[in-house]
Amino acid sequence: MHIALGYRWFATSLGFHLERALEQLGHTVSYVGLPSETRSGYESGIRIDRVIAALPQLPDLYLWIDPAGRYFPAGIENLPIPSACWLVDVHLGHWRQEAARFFDAVFVAQKDYVPRFKEAVGHDQVYWLPLGAADDVHRNLHLPRIYDVGFVGNIARAHRGTARAQRLTLIASRFHTNDIYGAYLPAEVGRIYSQSRIVFNTSIAGDVTMRIFEGTACGAMVLTDAVSNGLQELFMINEELVTFQDDHDLVAKIEYYLEHADERYAIALAGERRTVTQHLYTHRTQTMLSAMTASQFKRIAPMRAASVETRFHARMQIYTHLHMLDSIMDEARSAGYGPLRRMWVVLPCLARRIWI
Repeated sequence: MHIALGYRWFATSLGFHLERALEQLGHTVSYVGLPSETRSGYESGIRIDRVIAALPQLPDLYLWIDPAGRYFPAGIENLPIPSACWLVDVHLGHWRQEAARFFDAVFVAQKDYVPRFKEAVGHDQVYWLPLGAADDVHRNLHLPRIYDVGFVGNIARAHRGTARAQRLTLIASRFHTNDIYGAYLPAEVGRIYSQSRIVFNTSIAGDVTMRIFEGTACGAMVLTDAVSNGLQELFMINEELVTFQDDHDLVAKIEYYLEHADERYAIALAGERRTVTQHLYTHRTQTMLSAMTASQFKRIAPMRAASVETRFHARMQIYTHLHMLDSIMDEARSAGYGPLRRMWVVLPCLARRIWI
């Protein structure tokens, strides 16, 4: 298939993992996302329907991949091809429910959120599609396991007061770890996890994170907080990964599995087997494309038939949450708003930039 892929490119982005997985399966990918220093692309102000129309060949479908950054192009509802989005951070904010209404198919990374997205879009083309691992970078390199506990993830200022940061401080004070505050490229993530006896994970809001799949893919035993969102359907708890209940239980289980290497190895091996056979991004892309090429699939995005006013207000919510000031101004200007009214609709976005 020929797939137009829209996302904000960076080396560790989900979109880039998905792009490589699609190409690995033999599909043709046209990148129609944001430009960067190392990659050409299209600014958010350029309508995606015009970008698609200008391609040498009309793609079979368009995919928009979260996390968004400041990227949600105009014109999605006018595409002459099926459209889909893969929404990841659905546990953070509500603007993604508005965004979902612009797409014919909605893939949601956290299972518990599927019902509310079905209610938001008003149709059943909403699917649970968990995150995964990229087998070209997240794989067992069979290196010496020099770290008791490994972790790669976001410990930015916004996360410094979370349970994740507090638990990492606790772990680093008692066990040998990698540089948990370091920034790593995808291949370096595979190396760190391949050097770790245990990969620690804790969610921000009960989400099933990439780290669970990446750690198991690299042959480490993953120790994660007990969450829902389908975790027990993805892995056999205490056989393919281990969960903890609180800080005391976390430390106790790290100590136990460091002392009981045979048990730890058996769980790590089973977890690795599960991920490489079921939870790679090649598996996810096959699931996605199967849903979108099914005979009963329809182009039924609510915004295809919505009024101009409805689409405008939906976009205002999305652009405000994504801090897309220029796009708000462009939409307001296209709607015929004068200077004062344009400034009025920009105010919520300006307030978010000041306070967040």
